[in-house]
Amino acid sequence: MTKQTYTLEFLTPCFCAGAEPALAEVRAPSIRGRLRWWFRVLGGSREDEGKVFGETAGDSGSASSLIVRVEEGVVAERWQPVQFNQGSNTGYLLYFAKASGDGARWVEGGAIPVGAKFELQLLWRRKLQPQLQALFDLALESFLILGSLGLRSTRGLGCFATEQRPFSRECFDDLRARIQQRAPTFQLKFGNFEGAGAEQDLLNALGRQLRGLRKICPAGAQSPLGASIPRQASAVYLRPVRTTDGAFKIVVFEAPAERVLRPPARRVAPILAAGVPEPHDSSPRGGRIRRF
Repeated sequence: MTKQTYTLEFLTPCFCAGAEPALAEVRAPSIRGRLRWWFRVLGGSREDEGKVFGETAGDSGSASSLIVRVEEGVVAERWQPVQFNQGSNTGYLLYFAKASGDGARWVEGGAIPVGAKFELQLLWRRKLQPQLQALFDLALESFLILGSLGLRSTRGLGCFATEQRPFSRECFDDLRARIQQRAPTFQLKFGNFEGAGAEQDLLNALGRQLRGLRKICPAGAQSPLGASIPRQASAVYLRPVRTTDGAFKIVVFEAPAERVLRPPARRVAPILAAGVPEPHDSSPRGGRIRRF
């Protein structure tokens, strides 16, 4: 059995938990689910998924080739609920996390704090066919560089840096080219922020960028940004990244509609096709607007 090991450090608070929402923890099934998401978005078929992740349907069920494990993380101090004005950019980003589950997560320890680390282990029971291995490797690389976990992960929460996959412009360009080779309609761009990356600055910048997206794509069942009633997952993700020189930027990406959206929303053209819209206002705190 072969093993791959990665060390991940959270850049934004992660609201992820098991049966008890108030006790935040990184769970292997959550990571497994996100790996499947990337595998599917990049073109993997249901049959391919079964060969990698296993399947339980009828007599054709098979065990997973992959075992996902999470080693106990390192947390310097417990997360404390963030104070915010509901009308602020930070409030625009965090309000749903606070209100979800009647506030069950908005308590001390209800999120994994910025700076917390954990170890991800991938163990292989058997080798994959070369083409499946290549697809999984790209899905894994995409998760390690662009992935996120937990509640509001599409909006920039639960994002992390991977020690073994540091982010750089060259890394970004290479990954974008390989993703678009597999999924030509996948949109992957830099947002309009660069800054030092203090937690409040990042949350403020993410809220501003989200409001900029909402200006051109209101909420609703036919929106690539998703909707709560009826439930529709978002195809658009905001993702802060930390570069090798210590600066922070925001990446915005949009997965292919046919892979992640229900039929009504698939008819909407990719909202990032023309570029990333301007943030909500022109005076960010702790960072500056910059085009890439």
